Amino acid sequence: MTATNDPTENRHRPEGLGLSTKFVLFISLVIIVVCSGLSLYFIRQQSDSMRHALIEMGSILVKNLAHNSRYGLIARDLVLLEQLMNGVMDVDESVYVVFTGPDGKRLAEKSNSNMYPDHVIAESLLRSHANDVTITSFTADHGRRRERLYDFAVTIRRGNDIESPFFSFESEESHDEPSTARLQPHIYGVVQVGLTEERMHQALDTLIRNVMIITLMAILAGIAATMLLTRHITTPLKTLVSVARRIAGGDLTISVKSTTRDEVGQLTLVFGQMTDALRERDAQVKQAYRELEKLNQSLEQRVRQRTSELQAANEKLKELDRLKSTFVSVVSHELRTPMTSIKGYVENLLDGLAGALTEKQARSLERVKHNIDRLTRMINELLDLSKIEAGRLELHLAPINIVDLVEDVVENYQATARQKSLTVRVILSSPLPPVRADSDKLHRVLINLIHNAIKFTPEGGEIRIEVKARADDFVEVTVIDSGNGVPPDELDKIFDKFYWSKSAPVEARGAGLGLAIAKNLIELHGGTIGVESVLGKGSRFSFTIPVARLFSHGSDSES
Repeated sequence: MTATNDPTENRHRPEGLGLSTKFVLFISLVIIVVCSGLSLYFIRQQSDSMRHALIEMGSILVKNLAHNSRYGLIARDLVLLEQLMNGVMDVDESVYVVFTGPDGKRLAEKSNSNMYPDHVIAESLLRSHANDVTITSFTADHGRRRERLYDFAVTIRRGNDIESPFFSFESEESHDEPSTARLQPHIYGVVQVGLTEERMHQALDTLIRNVMIITLMAILAGIAATMLLTRHITTPLKTLVSVARRIAGGDLTISVKSTTRDEVGQLTLVFGQMTDALRERDAQVKQAYRELEKLNQSLEQRVRQRTSELQAANEKLKELDRLKSTFVSVVSHELRTPMTSIKGYVENLLDGLAGALTEKQARSLERVKHNIDRLTRMINELLDLSKIEAGRLELHLAPINIVDLVEDVVENYQATARQKSLTVRVILSSPLPPVRADSDKLHRVLINLIHNAIKFTPEGGEIRIEVKARADDFVEVTVIDSGNGVPPDELDKIFDKFYWSKSAPVEARGAGLGLAIAKNLIELHGGTIGVESVLGKGSRFSFTIPVARLFSHGSDSES
């Protein structure tokens, strides 16, 4: 095999697809696939969400209707049933409402399109022992088109009332009936509500049309941007190829200027330098030596000047940090008084001092109170952090019983743990000597760790607080949870100020100061704090506190 340098060989070689064409085709294909896939996924998600909402609405309607119509069916009060049917038919998706008696005959029915369900649905429910809502889908003719309907049916029985999704009450009849009647409920009838998918399909068609338009616009815009980007990249390359061919032919007088600062621009600059570097090399070298000598002369002066500037900047940064700490401390202190006043007024409203509240108003005020408590905790954390950073936090040290302190904090959180069905256990080793610590500050550390464990442990999980004495005259407290854990790359940042784990939900995030304050408080006591975690299995937060005998019986206060 021999190699040739005949330029005619390359001149007559057929050209394939250019770089710009390949780039545009590839990126365009990627844009089309990604945009189309995202659009299809979004449409599918919206369709499933709409269908789920329709089924949920139908279940609520039929349950509420069954709850309200129970006594109307018993008394065969057709006027009451008519009013209830009219209320349900006001819902846009409603097609029909049917009340069927225990004998299988329809007592009342109403439809806005003369479409009713098959009698088989009601008859099968009358024969069965099902208490929950039965959902049946079927297709019905409506004019020249066919509609897909969902039938929501539920039986009304004695001794097994259907609970309304909006309110509930306990009837006197259920107290008077013997237990045998509740074991063998009597059927008063069947309530059926039919909902159509027509409005859902109309909304979905509009959504599909809009998504297709947006997707098409995104694809076209992406292709246009790709073409512009490709032209911006390949134009300098084409110019460089033309210049390289002339240089290969012996024309060294040509020069090319770089118009970009990327790799292509650097390559263009090198080619330009190749044409004029030969005659200017000596001048450039001499100029480089002169510049080097000048730089050597001014280097010491520049170093002194930069050092002075850095010192001034460092002093300014220290002053800014001091002003920042002062500002945070003053603002936090001033905010605490109005927040306490606001909380007092909210609690007065919740206690009914300003009059009776509706359930919706009470829920809103409870949410306000929850957020006030959360904001108050953030303000207290900012104040504590400011005191710690300023070195003004005092510790009132005294021998305390760590077991009593742990059990007191756990007892305060038992109600919160029960709301999430969490198991909280305290495991103690014996004997446990008293520790010398500031009771309030150590109480704050325990609250922070146990509160975090409850907040980040899913329902049905377990939290253990282990307390044991160590051989080095320290007592170790460990809070273990069965939550999602902390990612390994975040373990060394978890005690930093204003840091939130990326895996933590937004609604569960606070000021990001709790663990930082806990770390400072433990270290002020002479102890240590650390964390171990396995992602998906839980976390272990441990801290140590010195036992009381390690301290002298002098002053009870340290700053």
